[in-house]
Amino acid sequence: MAYLPILTYHRILRHPGDRIVDPHRIAVSREQFDRHCAWFRRIGLRTIPLAEYVSILRSGRPLPPRRLAITFDDGYEDVGTYGMPILAKYGFTATLFAVPGDLGGTNQWDDSSAPLMNADQLRAWQRAGHEIGAHSMHHAHLTRLSGEQAFNEMSDSKKALEDALGKPVPLLAYPYGETNNMVGRLAQEAGFEAAFATDHAPRDHAANPYWLRRAVVFPRNSIWEMFCKTRRWYPRYQDWKRRHR
Repeated sequence: MAYLPILTYHRILRHPGDRIVDPHRIAVSREQFDRHCAWFRRIGLRTIPLAEYVSILRSGRPLPPRRLAITFDDGYEDVGTYGMPILAKYGFTATLFAVPGDLGGTNQWDDSSAPLMNADQLRAWQRAGHEIGAHSMHHAHLTRLSGEQAFNEMSDSKKALEDALGKPVPLLAYPYGETNNMVGRLAQEAGFEAAFATDHAPRDHAANPYWLRRAVVFPRNSIWEMFCKTRRWYPRYQDWKRRHR
């Protein structure tokens, strides 16, 4: 089975958040993220860029050992402020999936309280050696749209980011982790080389490059749970746990 542990973060807060600051409980604190990265480094894990992983996956070449990928959905400003120095401290790289329809604005799809990176900040992220992918134009529920609307959300986001960054944007992450056969086909037609969902995707990454599985990180996760999320057996455990609830 082909599988790279891919962790999905969202925000990084200066201090631990509460349900007012972080109503969906998806933001880790700066201290938590530093502790995660320190632990990854301590057990010998190194990051691999997602574009490189997709190339390996498509070619059938073996994946270098002890690798993981770190991703951030939505493009929050605090990821640049607090995340970049921590990633640099440990020599890690990450992929940020941005929502170009709201660059420099706030998270309109949620409570509109969290600032998002602007184009200059995305370029700074890119100059630091990190990747940028698309997260649809407006953080849309793609599976609830018509085929034309879903295609436009994806293709427009790709073009907008490429225009802003001056580089190809070959990767997509589905907002809310939601996809289906139609959306995956349209992502391919929009020109993406691969697309990422979350924990309802197939366990085998070789099965479909437009439905790649990731593990979401929550502020409640212990170091033991983070260890589990970096193991190749974790998707099987997730599916077993889901069946036995």
